[in-house]
Parts: sequence; C-alpha cells; structure tokens
Amino acid sequence: MKKLSLLAILPFFISCRSQEKIDLAGLKLNEPIEEISNFDDRLLIGVETVEYPFSLLLEVEKSQRYSFDGIDLAGQRIIFQINSEILKTDSITRLGGGHIDLKQTETASDLEESLKRYDADGKIYGVRVELKTQELKASVLKKLVEKYGKGTKNPNTDNGLYWNIKSQNKFILYAPDYNRLIILNNTNLSKTCYWDIMNGLIDFGGCNNEKYMAELLKNATKPEDVKDKPTLNIDKNWNINNLIVGRTTEEEFTKSPTNSRFFERMTEIDGTTGTINEIYYQNTYHDVNLYFAVSKSYPDNQKENIINGYAINDLRKVNISFENNLKPGLQFEEVLKLLDKLKITYHPVDFANYIEIKTSSYTVTLNFNENMLLSGMFMR
Repeated sequence: MKKLSLLAILPFFISCRSQEKIDLAGLKLNEPIEEISNFDDRLLIGVETVEYPFSLLLEVEKSQRYSFDGIDLAGQRIIFQINSEILKTDSITRLGGGHIDLKQTETASDLEESLKRYDADGKIYGVRVELKTQELKASVLKKLVEKYGKGTKNPNTDNGLYWNIKSQNKFILYAPDYNRLIILNNTNLSKTCYWDIMNGLIDFGGCNNEKYMAELLKNATKPEDVKDKPTLNIDKNWNINNLIVGRTTEEEFTKSPTNSRFFERMTEIDGTTGTINEIYYQNTYHDVNLYFAVSKSYPDNQKENIINGYAINDLRKVNISFENNLKPGLQFEEVLKLLDKLKITYHPVDFANYIEIKTSSYTVTLNFNENMLLSGMFMR
C-alpha cells in the first residue's frame, strides 16, 4: 500500500479543521488519518495487545468530534486501526499478555515518526468505538438493525452480533459484553475468518483457522533463525542472572552484564492520567522482558524502581540453564516429577498447559506448548 507523506500534506493539520462531527457510520474506512483525527484532541498511537495486537492503533480520548448515524459519541473512546505488516507477529505471548505501548502524538512530525517506526499506512482500515452505557449500546444496536437487519449471533459471547456487509466490504461486530462496536474495511482482510479477544474467532463461511492464524503471525520470529542468543541462568529461587526479584533496582540492572544491546527501555502509561504504570525492558527478538515496579514519588529515579518480574516466552530463543535442572523441552510429566523430587510446591492440576509455582511473594508460571513440552516461563 502506498504510504502518505504526512509532513508534506499536513502543514495546517488540526488548526483549520471544522467542528462538524465525523459520522463513523458513513466512513469507507480507507480515509487518510488527517481526515478523521485532530491534534486538538488527545491522540495516542501505538500497540495495545488486548484491544487488537495485529495493527497499529490510533486512540482518541474524550473527543467531541464523533457520532454514529446521528448518535453523539462525545466522551467515548474512539480507536482507529492502521495497517502495519510488521505487527503481524506472536505479540500476545511474546510481550507477556496485556502489552501497552502507546505514545502521545501532538504534531504531524510525531505522527509521521510513529508511522515510520511501525512501517504503517497513512490511512485507516477500521474503527473501534467504546460503548460505556446501556443506553448507548441500545441506541447503536437499533441503528445497526435498521440499516443491516438483525445480524448473526456470535457464538463466542452472550450478546454479541455481527454483520458481513459484502456490498460495502465491511465487517461489523457488535460486542456489548466488552463495550465495543467494531467496523472493518475487509478489502485486504480475510473474507472468511476474523478473530480478536473481544469477539473470539468468527467463521464467515469456509474459515481455515490454521491458515488464517498463520497469516496473522507471518512475521513471527522462527526459533531456528534466532542469532546471538543471550545467556540466562535461573537460580533455585527463580531469580534471573543474579537479578533479585523484589530487590534489584533499575539502576543496578542497567549496570549489569544482562543489560546489553538487546534490551529497549519502555514505559507503560495510563492513557487517562498520563502517569507511568510500569517500566519494562523488552527484547522482542529473543522474547525476553524484565518488569520494574515504579517509584511512586519519582518514577525517573532508577534507584527506586525495583524489578518485580520477568518473562521468557520462548526458551528456544535463549541459552538458558536452571539450577534446579529444568531444561527446555522437558515433558510435562517429567517436570512434575522433578518438582516433587525437589519438594517444590506447585498448583495441582489434572490437565493444563502450565504449572503455577507459588513463592513467598511471586508466582512462577511454567508454560508448555501444544506437545506439552516446557516452552516458556513467566514470573510476576
């Protein structure tokens, strides 16, 4: 897809915009970003894996500029989806679950920088609307039924519905259980499958789930292709490379041999208040994250930020050793026998693809792949 040069076409972005509301119901969802957003609003751009991990998101907070077929959406959170091929990875598991990396964008230069970082398009292909109240949900549903009929029951949720509007190349997903209305231009999407956390997997007819998921994850790093694997040692108390969970400071970590060129410092920011919720160091290539609790008095003081967990999401992408003799690829049953032998208390399970081990202050989770072989771990 051809990218737009925002610096060239946005010299007066925002300041000259009309206050006329943008009707989200009338969008073709191929509009340039500058047509559907305004820097006078609070705009956040980046990744939020719980919302949707496979595209770049432009979040508009508490705006007065949007409506849906005559329904005022003032104050509702509006999230636009932007295509980014590099985000088609195994980001949910690699980044430890609910990963948020949203950056406020205040100028055309900020926006251009973010689009370049994610090699993203200059136009949208979808919109996600927060529906906070029952009244708003009912009003939106009434409009949808009037325009498109009763819809199809989503079998994955209690009250969800969806519409496949082939004449407009649109999927419409009404997910009131999760306070969402989602509208997508499916021109460049699968016509038979759709998945997100709030709707589950929807089969529009002839869905090949395996092929569909492979396309969503097509840029995931293959373990056999990983180079320069970092060396990690997990001690008997589950600490990593002598970094003591609950004690080692961010400053001590930055001065340690573990803090190599592999790690990038990231901050998780509360989109409403702007405060820093968490600091973490991510190594996306080797799927390793280190998490730090933030000082309440001064988040920038690295002497007060304390490591409170880590994730190693694919043990095949690192050179790892365990003092308790665990090894990557061990069978589920063999791990249970080893834990029993070492008198390590773990969460009793009949069948699961993980084992939880409770320590005095934290929980260690050992993850197993589809063949029930030890594949990753997480400590928080």
